[in-house]
Amino acid sequence: MGRTRWILIPCAWTIVGLLFTVQEIAVAKVHGGHVSWVLVGVIELVYWNVWAAFTPLVIALARRFPLTGPRFVSHIAIHTIASFLMAPMASVTEYFLSRGLLGLLFRITDPGAQRPLPTFTGSVVSMSLTGVLTYWLVVGLYQSIHFYQAAMERQTRAAQLETQLSHAELENLKSQLHPHFLFNSLHTIGILMQEDVDAASHLLVCLGDLLRMALERRENEITLQSELEFVGKYLEIEQTRFHDRLKVHMDVPPDLLAVYVPSLALQPLVENAIKHGISADSAAGRLEIAAKHHNGRVWLCVRDDGPGPAPGSRLRFGVGLTNVQSRLKQLYGDKSSLELTGGDGRGCEAIITIPLRSSHEDPSPHRR
Repeated sequence: MGRTRWILIPCAWTIVGLLFTVQEIAVAKVHGGHVSWVLVGVIELVYWNVWAAFTPLVIALARRFPLTGPRFVSHIAIHTIASFLMAPMASVTEYFLSRGLLGLLFRITDPGAQRPLPTFTGSVVSMSLTGVLTYWLVVGLYQSIHFYQAAMERQTRAAQLETQLSHAELENLKSQLHPHFLFNSLHTIGILMQEDVDAASHLLVCLGDLLRMALERRENEITLQSELEFVGKYLEIEQTRFHDRLKVHMDVPPDLLAVYVPSLALQPLVENAIKHGISADSAAGRLEIAAKHHNGRVWLCVRDDGPGPAPGSRLRFGVGLTNVQSRLKQLYGDKSSLELTGGDGRGCEAIITIPLRSSHEDPSPHRR
């Protein structure tokens, strides 16, 4: 506990003493009686500041014998004994300190007056009962603060683990992109080198840009515009491979370009559509990327008009889509979804739904 917290202890008990002073004077006035505010104030302030001195010891006992775990019953017994020992000690200390202080004050302010002071027995007994409750109050407050801090630490650790998992899954997606995509791209470049050197050079530049963008990404979330730029580079390379067999259409409103989406969320969907839709058909195919928002949610869709799954067949996620679904769960929980549906014998559609968050808003912890 820092020095500031130790200073706060006597301040807190002084406030308690003042509240009890006001309460006693108010109760006396309600019943038509009269009490000296000096007498009541000194007794209450001295008593509660005695407990301020005892509080570090109570906290030490509460830390040493917590009210949790398998030894809960024995710790309860220890605190019970400690409370019945410490309460009379505080009361006796208060009695002699307040009596001495009151005697000094009365001699200074009114030397000849006779002021009735509480008897030793009455004062110690009444204050001891209050002291037992005070002891348990301090123990209870310490345990509550300790439980709260432990809960916050667990929450922080869980958030850190969640972020680490999201980063790990992002790296996993990157590693999936590189091997087979590199093989296909380099194969295409090798063929182009024999037919069109300029086209091969341009494709090599696109491939370098794409890999640089993938490797430099560290955030779990990026703007939709950045994600579309990455997908655009990917599609530029794929269009070189498929020539006229791959037509791309994008339907993305400009006002959605600033919203945040998971990094590498669209590329696996586009790759899946090309692999199972466009490349599976010898005829020209159309790939569409669309986005819209409604009721605070963003809807991202990738669809193709390839052969599509057989009617009645069950669609299953591959490794890439499974990783995307897992990352969505980590980033947004139940507020996100990934659906894969087939058309009536033609085409397939993958839809991501996530909460709408603009780049103008405060960044979430997952973006770091």
